[in-house]
Amino acid sequence: MNLDLAFVGADIVTPFRIVKKGVLTTKKERIYHVGPESKNDYSGAQKIFELKDKYIVPGFIDLLVHGGAGGYGFSDESIESIEKISNYFLKQGSTSLLASLHAKPKQALLDDLQRVGRYIKSNPDSNIVGIHMEGPYLNPELKGAMNANYLWKPSIASFKEMWKASEKTMKMMTISPELDGALDVIREASFHGVVCSIGHSTASYEIVDLAIDNGAAHVTHMFNAMKPMQHRNPGVATAALLRDELKIQLIADTYHVHPATMEFLMKSKTPKGIVLITDSIRVGGMHEGEATQFSDQKVTLSGNKAVMEDGTIAGSTLTLNRAIKNILETTGAKLTDATRMATVNPAKVIKLDKGILSSGKPADFVVLNRDFDVEMTIMNGEIRYTKLD
Repeated sequence: MNLDLAFVGADIVTPFRIVKKGVLTTKKERIYHVGPESKNDYSGAQKIFELKDKYIVPGFIDLLVHGGAGGYGFSDESIESIEKISNYFLKQGSTSLLASLHAKPKQALLDDLQRVGRYIKSNPDSNIVGIHMEGPYLNPELKGAMNANYLWKPSIASFKEMWKASEKTMKMMTISPELDGALDVIREASFHGVVCSIGHSTASYEIVDLAIDNGAAHVTHMFNAMKPMQHRNPGVATAALLRDELKIQLIADTYHVHPATMEFLMKSKTPKGIVLITDSIRVGGMHEGEATQFSDQKVTLSGNKAVMEDGTIAGSTLTLNRAIKNILETTGAKLTDATRMATVNPAKVIKLDKGILSSGKPADFVVLNRDFDVEMTIMNGEIRYTKLD
């Protein structure tokens, strides 16, 4: 049998079940077969990897990444930064990610969108598959780490300018639906195939319902940059938990959301409705005490947290393999559920045919050791990173 690669002996997380001591084979850029070793002939593979005491999981899919790699951001005026971040996250097992941009003055933001969009179009083999525009239509009352001076007023005309600048690579946009004109923008963006995510928002429960009716389908970094749950005045958090139309993002670093609250989310929203993200910024990959900037504001790595001078948490240093480990260690979640939230769930959100290990699917997967360190990243059947050679 003419096969390319065979991976033998690992526990394969599909992610809906675990094939113990299984075999995964590839042919060209796709998975040829997944199953028990006794039912899989891999003798004709060009290269065989023995992976005892390892896990194989689908390639991670990260819907919110601003930067990393020790000081690089997608908003840098540099192609080198895009490539550095791409390679950094391949080493962390992310075979698909959205390059996230933040609010800036108009022309600067349009330039960012054009630069990243053209890179995506020119590099189809990259793990960067689209843009997540976090803003610029955000409520200054809950701006988080965003620069309030750079926020825009919602309008269909300015959205169309962003869409055009992005070379139609924008796949997601975080927006505050309570702002004047925001519902019109959500409807227009949804018509263009952009997933609208509610975030940095003071919206009432009723306004969230209106946003859903106009196309909103997602919630950005649950519990962060939103008001706490109020039993007499429900808002975004309550709506996010109740409305099945909305998938929610979770930064599972144990800082942004307490482990007990993560467990609450697992039980209330269930793993079907949660998407693990990193929200990584430039400090990802940096060392304690080192500083950089986010939206022209100083950010320092302190106690493994990215913090602004006023103490506001600004993004994270998280990677998705660590997020899975944190979920497992602090919530009692099953490995299949924790993996699902970093793979097939985000794939469905942005309509990628990825996130599942089965015959015919793209050969995007990650080899992890038992401590969830990434040892190999395979993307489209090609080994893009390895520590095992």
